[in-house]
Amino acid sequence: MGENKPQVLFVRGVSWATLAIMLLSSGAFAQTESVTWEPITQERLMNPEDGDWLSYRRTPDVFGFSPLDQINRTNVQNLRPVWSYSMRDNSRWVPSPIVANGLMYVAEGSGRVVAFDVVSGDVAWIHQRNYPDDIRLSQALNRHRGVSVYGDNIYWGTADSYLVALDARTGTQVWEVSTGDYTTGIGHNHPPLIADDKVILGFTGGDRNARGAIAAYDPEDGELIWKTYTVPAPGEPGSESWNDSELPPLGGLTWGTQSYDPELGFVYFGTGQPIPWASTLRGLGDALYTNSVIALDIENGEMQWYFQVVPEDNWDMDSPYESTLIDMVINGVVRKVLIHTSKIGWGVVLDRETGQFLHSFRTAFDNLIMSWTEEGRPVFNPDQIPTLADVDSEKTFEVCPHYHGARNLNSPSYSPLTGLYYMGLNNSCMDVNFVSDEPGGFYAGMRASRVKMVPGYDYVGEFVAFDPVTGARQWEYRQPSGAAMTAAALATGGGIVFGGAADRRFFALDADTGAALWEMRLNGDISGAPVSFEVEGKQYVAVGAGGRIAQTTSYARLTGEDIPQGSGVIWVFALP
Repeated sequence: MGENKPQVLFVRGVSWATLAIMLLSSGAFAQTESVTWEPITQERLMNPEDGDWLSYRRTPDVFGFSPLDQINRTNVQNLRPVWSYSMRDNSRWVPSPIVANGLMYVAEGSGRVVAFDVVSGDVAWIHQRNYPDDIRLSQALNRHRGVSVYGDNIYWGTADSYLVALDARTGTQVWEVSTGDYTTGIGHNHPPLIADDKVILGFTGGDRNARGAIAAYDPEDGELIWKTYTVPAPGEPGSESWNDSELPPLGGLTWGTQSYDPELGFVYFGTGQPIPWASTLRGLGDALYTNSVIALDIENGEMQWYFQVVPEDNWDMDSPYESTLIDMVINGVVRKVLIHTSKIGWGVVLDRETGQFLHSFRTAFDNLIMSWTEEGRPVFNPDQIPTLADVDSEKTFEVCPHYHGARNLNSPSYSPLTGLYYMGLNNSCMDVNFVSDEPGGFYAGMRASRVKMVPGYDYVGEFVAFDPVTGARQWEYRQPSGAAMTAAALATGGGIVFGGAADRRFFALDADTGAALWEMRLNGDISGAPVSFEVEGKQYVAVGAGGRIAQTTSYARLTGEDIPQGSGVIWVFALP
């Protein structure tokens, strides 16, 4: 196996000859010249200044909203690229940047963290991690969405299952701790949540025989504070919902974005699908706590409540996605609510203190859920539920949506100015056959066709604004090509909402009406999460494109889009 020795590869303004001397001497680098570093406090993370973008979706309520209004409805048509950066070819996901003290940080799936001067685009430093020779056993390889910042450090969950702290000014490694065994498939591909002086991290590996978990670490030295598993061990409460599977309860991975309510002291995670996917292999039962929203006490990791979005999953309809935290008026009463959307093509609105189901709303086409009970349990279409007689038979189920989902990595956004909830959605189907897989490897119990068009539809993607109180659509926007929506949404104080599609178009819409205001074709599919920030009085917008994630290439086949090969690229835009 290779060694995991990290390297700082390049610092702006330092020649390769000088760099070699520095490496041979101390291995330490000076802070970049133009940066005045101020440690990032917990208060600033919880209540960022208007120009900040310090965490994945900017705020712990994961609004994905920037209050900046320099770029607005009247001038967004003048938006132009000011610099870009091409990443390594094997990054399947493009990262979403964060910005602190004039530096932008991105994490490439190849095992690099890169820092840039946000004004010039000059590389400040590159930290390269040397992954072990058998790293391909990790499902997180070549997939990463970003890092987090706190104090003087950058916090990075790696594909080989380490939590790493880097000096934010220089890229030198401060410490690392093992979080698990990557050879089992687990690793990290999303940035940690920094809250209550803890680094809270989820795990990926849901397509392997892995058991989901959430862990909190000390930011000073990486010491484990608590760890909570998302599926019960045999004999623990909830294990009875797994019936008589040949393997212990597995799945429920937590590779999505987390949210945090500092008043309640709750951190919210979404969980992935059960392993195996099909109930015909694991036995009938809800398979707790997969496909759920769970609330944990941030002090000790104890579960406060759960809500299972898709019990008895048979189709890989996981829910490891963010929950948006909004205080809104329902029936004349202000409620602390949580909005959760996932693959299944429905959203749920819950009381985030108790987990009580308030209502549901349809987001995209589906033929799986017929209705919801008053308690919030979905009523499934009985024609889509497999029986043992269907296993290894000729029977094919047409299931909508495809397991790529009505939405996947493309996070929604909420604007407190409009009161609307924005998201890119995709409509699709798949043909499913149920099979008798053996435990180990890809243990699913089902085989799905390539993505199909919804019968009668001439489009895949649409960008939709919802009223979160009622769930009603306020408007929708579609590309002329019908291309899939692949980027996260970004709403701003300028009355704009940004999105992006598989046809390489990065676009801006009027947040009130959905009218198209601006677009630009970039190097590849727009699969990152756009961000906006301010430096020296100037507003910028940044986005990643060209990740060629599986969903993009599948959907592109339906609408005839040619997705270019090549590296993912970080693009930064501003007004002239």
